[in-house]
Amino acid sequence: MWPMSDRVERQASRMHEMMKHLDVDGARLARLDHAKTYQAARTACLLCPASAECLRWLDAKSTTERPAFCPSLDLFEACRRGER
Repeated sequence: MWPMSDRVERQASRMHEMMKHLDVDGARLARLDHAKTYQAARTACLLCPASAECLRWLDAKSTTERPAFCPSLDLFEACRRGER
């Protein structure tokens, strides 16, 4: 019914799954540059050309491989819990 809003919801959900899997401190990410960094990561996720690869990676759940395809990977790794 609403294909664009469905896509946005799926992508947003996928970003949060990726953050959870990588143990990203969401509050820390949101504080960076008054949430502009979070907003940029969200936009990158919405426009990501690797969304199918991302979904496969997330579905594998047991993977220990870095998701090198993720355009926000460096940012997410920098915001891992316990890392400063």
